[in-house]
Amino acid sequence: MKAIKYLVSGVLMLSMSVAANAQGTDYNTLLEPIMKELKANPTDKNAAKDLLKNYNKVFKKDPEALTALGNAYLTVKNYDMANQYADLAIARNKNYGNAYILKGDIQAMQDDGGGAAMWYRQSVELDPKNPQGYMSYANVYRKIDPAESERMLNELKKNIPDFPIEAEAAHAFYATGNYEKAMEYFLKSDISKLEENHLAEYSLTATSVGNREKALEVAKAGIRKNPNSNAFIRLALVNTIGLEKYNEALTYAEKLIGSEGENNSGDLCYYGQALAGNQRFAEAISKYEKAMSVDATNIMPYKYIADAYNGMGQEDKALEYSAMYLDKNQNAKLSDYRDIADIYANKIKKAKEAGNTAEVDANFAKVVGIYDQVIAKYPQAKVWGTYQKANTAFSAELDEKATPYFKEVVSLLENNSDRSENDNYYLGRSYSLIGYYYWTKDDLDTAGQYFDKCIQVTPNDNIAKTWFQKKAEMGTSSEEVTE
Repeated sequence: MKAIKYLVSGVLMLSMSVAANAQGTDYNTLLEPIMKELKANPTDKNAAKDLLKNYNKVFKKDPEALTALGNAYLTVKNYDMANQYADLAIARNKNYGNAYILKGDIQAMQDDGGGAAMWYRQSVELDPKNPQGYMSYANVYRKIDPAESERMLNELKKNIPDFPIEAEAAHAFYATGNYEKAMEYFLKSDISKLEENHLAEYSLTATSVGNREKALEVAKAGIRKNPNSNAFIRLALVNTIGLEKYNEALTYAEKLIGSEGENNSGDLCYYGQALAGNQRFAEAISKYEKAMSVDATNIMPYKYIADAYNGMGQEDKALEYSAMYLDKNQNAKLSDYRDIADIYANKIKKAKEAGNTAEVDANFAKVVGIYDQVIAKYPQAKVWGTYQKANTAFSAELDEKATPYFKEVVSLLENNSDRSENDNYYLGRSYSLIGYYYWTKDDLDTAGQYFDKCIQVTPNDNIAKTWFQKKAEMGTSSEEVTE
């Protein structure tokens, strides 16, 4: 998720409803310096004393301004003062729903869900056209009583039909990091009616759950609404790269860098990926190097430079940068090791084309060494690592080297009664390719035994299906099946 931090800023988990619904700007002008003082000195009872005196004098009869000040105190967790200003607001207007919401937020911040729900409910009853009371109440009950939560949301829809209820519900889940649930609600909303903040959250949510087509669609809607929004341009860039739409990605990259300059390491990496996707590898490497100079803690450029050199056919340089990436990455993933093994696989391919058997053997030994390193570091990945050795050899048409590793996968899995879906794939594929190996050697009896096992684990395996089809067409025993 590291790359996500370069997209758009997160939102506060607690929605300060009064500020969002403020109609005037006068009290905001006076409130801003008070907020700064309170945040700088949250435990000082005399913080912003003179500023507060003036604020209270001007807005002592304004429930909206009083509630806004209460929310300011809530942000620094001064619950007593927050509650005091909520009460003052209610004294000025007993039907002002946001004051009751503030009292509910105070309880929620102190983990009193029942107390929070009671105040939110009062907001709904006294100010039925204020949507935040409904939303806050529904959020309290979302986990403990989903039916009650849904009932309140239906009440909101009945009383305020035009309120973007699905988007607000999605926002609530987004704010807590529950992207799967947020996506569920965003998909129910009408993109054409969403405000920019919801569009940004929607696109980022879709990006996070891997729905890149939807993420791009929403980002483009955001760009239509605000053509100069770098947040939406960045989201469009990230997802066109993910969808391998590199020509389009380059357009977004150039616009983003043209607007912000080469000051953001993450953006420079995206730019490099767009260039590399268009086979402009040297230019991509230049951007990755710039990204490293902008932010030395960002290690991703090393990986991207390795990928670029691999794309240029310069495997030794690719391996050099891959080694640097792994050395700096304390949380390397299995795919990072596979990427290095793939570089050696390219070297194997070139060596085979040149007829250099010694180089083929040497580079395959490097592949084996990479996966042995993985297995030593992550013993639970033994099946995966062994399968990768076999598959690399098979892909390079080194069947004699592949078959022993496929047999090792079989020995690791076939007597395991608690196999995962991935395990069944590796086992079935290993049976299939061992069977194929013996088929090519005209050892049809042995081939048939492996295909019989394969079809039990992976019934749709194409090689096994071809074997049985030929067998059925000839109406013969396995010994008489030919390629």
